[in-house]
Amino acid sequence: MIWPWGAAVPAAAWIVIFMMSTGWFLVRAVRTPRRRTVPVFFATATGTMVWMGASTLGHASAGGHGGMDMAGMGHAPAGSAGWVGALLGGYLVLAALWWVGRGMRISGLSPATTDAVACPLDWSALCHGVMSAGMGIALLAMA
Repeated sequence: MIWPWGAAVPAAAWIVIFMMSTGWFLVRAVRTPRRRTVPVFFATATGTMVWMGASTLGHASAGGHGGMDMAGMGHAPAGSAGWVGALLGGYLVLAALWWVGRGMRISGLSPATTDAVACPLDWSALCHGVMSAGMGIALLAMA
């Protein structure tokens, strides 16, 4: 959405796709008998993308901001939408820290098991952390 080639897809299409994804993860969270943290995170992350697309829809400027053209994406309007963007961005940055900790298996380390072979990295969780950090930072920059 923030890259120049992202403008080829209409904002309404992004909103519909992320709304469907949000619904999918909400259903998964409800149907999961335990450990709902991961599907709830994905539901909130995709819901955040819906909010981001809807809040920037119609606020795009022709010239961008500060000489930087963001492929037709505008900034969130000032006021309550800016605060919502800041809160969602902060949530995603904090969630990124949780994902990175999970990916590095920080909570499972003890002084006796510091061997890298005994505690391999969870690359999937690390990638989720990078994604969450990127989304959060983008939202904080828009707020």
